[in-house]
Amino acid sequence: MLSLTWTVAVLLQGAGAPPQEAPVTAEARDEAIRKGFDYLDKKVWSLNEGGSPQKQYTIAITAWASLLAADHEGDAKKLPSRAKELEQLAKYLERYVGDVAHDYAKDDAKAKKQGKDPKQPEEPGDLSAAFQRRAQYVWPVGMAAHYFAESYARGRDKADAKAALKDAIVVLESAQQQNGGWGHDDAARPGMGLPPIKIPKPGGGDDLVYPATLLAASNCALSGLGVAHSKLGTIKTAESLKKGIQYYLGAQNDDGTFPYDPSQKHEALGTEGGPATGKGASHGGSSGASMAGGLEVARTPAAYFALACAGMPLTTKEARAALHAMDEHPECWSEGHGSATMALQFAALAARARGDTAWANFRRLYFPRILAHQEESGGFTCIAEAKEPGVTSDTEPIPGLSGMTDWTEQQKVYVTSIHVLVLLLDRSKPAALPPMAAPVAATTTSAK
Repeated sequence: MLSLTWTVAVLLQGAGAPPQEAPVTAEARDEAIRKGFDYLDKKVWSLNEGGSPQKQYTIAITAWASLLAADHEGDAKKLPSRAKELEQLAKYLERYVGDVAHDYAKDDAKAKKQGKDPKQPEEPGDLSAAFQRRAQYVWPVGMAAHYFAESYARGRDKADAKAALKDAIVVLESAQQQNGGWGHDDAARPGMGLPPIKIPKPGGGDDLVYPATLLAASNCALSGLGVAHSKLGTIKTAESLKKGIQYYLGAQNDDGTFPYDPSQKHEALGTEGGPATGKGASHGGSSGASMAGGLEVARTPAAYFALACAGMPLTTKEARAALHAMDEHPECWSEGHGSATMALQFAALAARARGDTAWANFRRLYFPRILAHQEESGGFTCIAEAKEPGVTSDTEPIPGLSGMTDWTEQQKVYVTSIHVLVLLLDRSKPAALPPMAAPVAATTTSAK
């Protein structure tokens, strides 16, 4: 029977596992949290709004972390009160999620009056629409749902949290695409997201159309939707969750991992580490090696966590295959594409939900690296080693963006919020995490 936790031997001897460093003390952890919060309080409100969800996502994570920081009130472990900061962060999130939900209601009313279907996909366009309409809201609304679920579970401002959870459900269910997954926003509804975007085809030739759904966005949406329905008591009847689960089962690779989007699903790996058969390289430049131990592995803890949030039984062969794949290479959890730090965030949440031993192993592997990446300012840089093709370090300059002088600093605020949340998971187990019981049968490396 496969254990929910990997052994210390795997951590010490697993492929590519970094050498173990001195454990992080509780005092060092708390000092890093304090410095991180000080940095965030100075920087988070100055983040660019724009079409990007960076500010909104960062505020949702900072609010979630601030909520956890209130634990141990009255004892020596207490962190400085963040009641004032949390109130400001929560009000921002309530307005943001409420505004997106209101936009959907307004668009629905307009379509009904005109006798039209509100979902009428546009022709592929370019990114200029990002500056003219609300876009890329799936990611932050998913994270806001986690914050409000935690707030509701802890009895903090329950009426406001409940109303916000209902708004988040409206947004996430409205943005769910026909195949059950999610993209950055509702690209099928003009005015409520970016039209399909053309992207250059690797190696030249005709442009490709950006996928309508992708696993990274779906991880945020399905996990947030699941905890929202769970707190409101509707998790067993929500059709959106059932559709979301089917999306994941249809996308899962034969080795238990998850691709960038369903069109890049691959079959079982060959003996040399490359795919025996497949449908082409990943958007992130995935090679056979990264399928075996990099990008797809980094994405898998988030998928596993999202499926647990959605209420899927974790005794299924698909769930057990995902668990086996991610635990084979825990050193890859920080090596994601698009945002390596987001991959690490979900790996931390999954480890925390899986119990003390799993969390102790995550802590042992990643806490020394996280603290080593904190700067004197209190901000953190991305810990991804980014040695494999397609792995993206969140705080390293991206070719073509060198003229955006504040890009790295903006990214650092985002990364800092996630690292502070991860460190706080060590002090407090969130009340809204999904149950993750051990599988009852032996695992298989195939989800088929």
